[in-house]
Amino acid sequence: MSGFACCQHLTAQTPVAANSSRRLFSSAVWSLMGTVVPMLAALAAVPWLMRYLGQERLGILSLVWVVVGYFSFLDMGLGRAVTVAVAALRANGDQTGADERHVLGSASALLFGVGLGAAVAMAAAIALLGIPFQLSSSKLSDEVTLALFWTLPSLPLLLLSSSLRGQLEGAGAFKLLNMIRIPTGILLVVGPCLSAFFTPSLVGSCISIFIVRAVHMAVLWRIVAQQAGYGSWAFAATLLRAASLPWLRRLLTFGGWVTVSNVVGPIIVYVDRFVIGVTLAASAVTVYAVPFDLVSRLPVLVAALCSVLLPELTRLASLAASADPDAGERARRLVKKSGWLSAIVVALIVIIGCWATPWALTIWLGQAFAASSTAVTQLLLLAFGVNAVAQIPFTALQAVGRVKAVALLHCAELLPYAVLVFFAISWLGIVGAAWAWLLRSIVDYIVLAWLWHVAQGHPASAIKS
Repeated sequence: MSGFACCQHLTAQTPVAANSSRRLFSSAVWSLMGTVVPMLAALAAVPWLMRYLGQERLGILSLVWVVVGYFSFLDMGLGRAVTVAVAALRANGDQTGADERHVLGSASALLFGVGLGAAVAMAAAIALLGIPFQLSSSKLSDEVTLALFWTLPSLPLLLLSSSLRGQLEGAGAFKLLNMIRIPTGILLVVGPCLSAFFTPSLVGSCISIFIVRAVHMAVLWRIVAQQAGYGSWAFAATLLRAASLPWLRRLLTFGGWVTVSNVVGPIIVYVDRFVIGVTLAASAVTVYAVPFDLVSRLPVLVAALCSVLLPELTRLASLAASADPDAGERARRLVKKSGWLSAIVVALIVIIGCWATPWALTIWLGQAFAASSTAVTQLLLLAFGVNAVAQIPFTALQAVGRVKAVALLHCAELLPYAVLVFFAISWLGIVGAAWAWLLRSIVDYIVLAWLWHVAQGHPASAIKS
């Protein structure tokens, strides 16, 4: 290519690259808002709920939220599998949308069935065995039982929403998705707040949560159906006919390894607290858990970017594996640029956070707590800073279908980390747990970065046939 032609090529590509960067930035901002705004709403609602529900009922409501959220693991990674499959299909020119309907139909049918089965099984368990909470009165026990029965129908709606959300993310509709997600997240706490104002009964709170989730799912369903050119009922029939066992196997192969990471991850997160409780004292867990839960929000900033990167990198990987070898280089540049941007932003937050930790903890929880938790908080800030940046290669590996390698890495980390935590706490006390988490985060990032470096030379479709 001559120098003039080369300049022409670069000039022609610059507006495209600029538009792509603006689109990714806008999507990342919407994704961040969709995560942060509901989280702030939940924090703001706690004093109100404490006042009108009381400590016991608020504790039960918190457990209900945790249980419903935890059952999202029944998603089996299919939400993310739908995202990468839709992104790959659109990159490869699925003009008719037939394969996309196979993907969404297969995932939706299974997830709704699993959610319905889980709800029925839990309802039977509650009816036969009772509720697993120690309560102050039998009257409250009856109230909680009824509230739980109103919560269970949310499970199939939650899982079905996961596949619909995956489809919209794969299509790059992040602004639209988060314009729905933000009011939904706010209403999930506004509903219980309004209910608590009129009656402290948890039944009203759980009914409001079910209604919000039902409306949220219905809105998502209507939007996806309209984009596909169907009415709501016709879309349901079309997806049922499109459900395909071969496609389901492909999605589960990807999603199964994602689920392994999702199951092992929380065990790694909480193993240090268990060791602290066993080797030191239960009271020491609070000194560690409070700063841990606070700074563990840091990766949310990068997670918003990663939710946007996943379908974009999947699209580029699919193009690189088929008709556009230059797409692989664009993907590498995008990962590198995202990594540096994330590292700079996170580093600034960590530096400011470490500097502000002593007086912030003193104002928030008192001088005695600050004296025992400052060093722990600062180490955990460093650890979660590394953990945040590690999400970039983690997402890149998922985009090119290397989910098995990531899942095996997390499994391989579990036992050595548990041993490290035990000896670190025995030697250094609570600070040792923070040092162990920092070391694990560094090793995790190094291995993920290396795996991405190896994967760059082997472009592949994330959902393999």
